Amino acid sequence: MTFIAPGKTLGIIGGGSETYLFELEAKRMGFRTMLLTFEDDDIATQAADNYIVGELENIENLSELGHRSDLLLYMDENFNSDLLKQLEVEFNVAQGSELLSIAQDRYIERTFLNDLNINVPPFFSIVTTEDIKKAVKEIGFPCILKPIQKNQTILKRHVIYNYEDVDKLTKLLANGTYILEAWIDTKTEYSVMVSKSKNEKIHTFPMIKEIYDGSNLMSSYLFKKNDPDIEAEMQRVALKVANKLSYVGIFGIGFLVSQSGVLYVKRIFPGINYSANVYQEAARVSQFELHIRAICDWPIPEIYPMVNASTLKIVEGNLPQSLDLLQEKAQWKFNYYTGFKAKNEANRDVGYISVISDDADELKEDILSTNIWRVE
Repeated sequence: MTFIAPGKTLGIIGGGSETYLFELEAKRMGFRTMLLTFEDDDIATQAADNYIVGELENIENLSELGHRSDLLLYMDENFNSDLLKQLEVEFNVAQGSELLSIAQDRYIERTFLNDLNINVPPFFSIVTTEDIKKAVKEIGFPCILKPIQKNQTILKRHVIYNYEDVDKLTKLLANGTYILEAWIDTKTEYSVMVSKSKNEKIHTFPMIKEIYDGSNLMSSYLFKKNDPDIEAEMQRVALKVANKLSYVGIFGIGFLVSQSGVLYVKRIFPGINYSANVYQEAARVSQFELHIRAICDWPIPEIYPMVNASTLKIVEGNLPQSLDLLQEKAQWKFNYYTGFKAKNEANRDVGYISVISDDADELKEDILSTNIWRVE
């Protein structure tokens, strides 16, 4: 066990809004932060004590970050896990590289979960259109073709509805590797956050309900009362995954509940998960504090929702409406990122709203009245 005291420097690989919030919490807890980002105007530079601007996967930049920090951690889940393994040889890399390497590869991630007898949507490795035709005999249409590697931007996912769609994919498959996954008619999405300390002690935290607009998370909810059977099963799965991983810090597991009530694991989130920002208002402890406590070998508190709470993402597309609400909703807490610059990107997050209530139905009705965020 290696206790990291306040006053030490946390070296952070990767910027963005979550890193910005992490840096603010680290400062409150007495730490200094050293950031490596590839953008001059990264919002995270506003809160860092020092920063380096350069390519994240340049070993010279990473070595400089390591030498100027007491502990290294990644915030960008697309960071090259092989480079992280190299850094582990010389520097104190808090989280290690195992979880990152698992989470970045869809086939490895699902095989890892399958081996633990954890329920995931049926999937197949795909090389040719013939592989797809064989697979759909088992999983049927529609189904989803996804790139195996998550940390790339060229290959895209495709929903396949019939054999005519399959025949159009020959050229696409020549450009990379994919998995084919069964389509799950989803009723609800959830996540559970988990912490694992250096002494292997594991804590699981309350389940979070997530609402997406397409592939973008727009709001998250933490309720004092949930379906006890679903929550217990999520906690069981979370413990099973955490026990198998060599990892220190917090991470998240995403879940789907189908229309027929079947629970599936959707994915694993290494490190911080945006939806868990809801902990701050509901349980009075932020996910960033929990992460810092784990990687610095501080004791981890048990947390419970004291109120029903929601976090509503503010993006450039709904920024004007949020400013109108700011003048109307006296009980809502509005959080805007200091120094953000508009980039005319509708889905780019620029802040969030925290809403709490002792009554879950009142909370939902208040949010629905905005006609911006959904609650189901």
